[in-house]
Amino acid sequence: YDNDGDLDILLTGDTGITRISKVYRNTGGSFSEDTDINLTGVDNSSVAFGDYDNDGDLDILLTGDSTGGGIAKIYRNTEGSFSEDTGINLTGVDNSSAAFGDYDNDGNLDILITGYSSSGRIAKVYRNTGGNFSEDTGINFTGIDNSSAAFGDYDNDGDLDILLIGDTGSVKISKVYQNNINISYFKHITFRTNKPERSRHWSGCTFNVVCE
Repeated sequence: YDNDGDLDILLTGDTGITRISKVYRNTGGSFSEDTDINLTGVDNSSVAFGDYDNDGDLDILLTGDSTGGGIAKIYRNTEGSFSEDTGINLTGVDNSSAAFGDYDNDGNLDILITGYSSSGRIAKVYRNTGGNFSEDTGINFTGIDNSSAAFGDYDNDGDLDILLIGDTGSVKISKVYQNNINISYFKHITFRTNKPERSRHWSGCTFNVVCE
């Protein structure tokens, strides 16, 4: 996050006493908490780094259960200092998953969020319109919580597809949505698993797919 060439750590969860969200700076093989960074403490949470404003440093997407309920917030990185971008309105969730990815190939990082909101389980894509975000209401995903969500180009066609894994309330699911920018966004591809579990990695997968 501080652009010094080594990877830092963003850690969230419940210590048993309080919810936390902390950043640890890599000082060359060891880590120290950056106590100048003040993020909302969450558990049942998900986090992602991504440069949503294209200014050359990594910002933070933070979702989860805070003392005030489910949240989804973006913190803008300004030379290693983070401040909440209060102009961005995302649906608050817990038991969540969150990811950055440029699904429409316009050079701006978009957002994928799943989890349990005040209106129930959701899975939503927010389009980055140049520093702000608007929900893409033309995309219809199955709402899930206790979930994982990921962008990845599984079919190597140059655009980002979506993997969703989680609980609909009646059944656990694993779904791939194929992105075809030239036709329409995100066609559901069915594949079979024995027991979908919470995982958000695309590596090492073999799909036997049926188009719906």
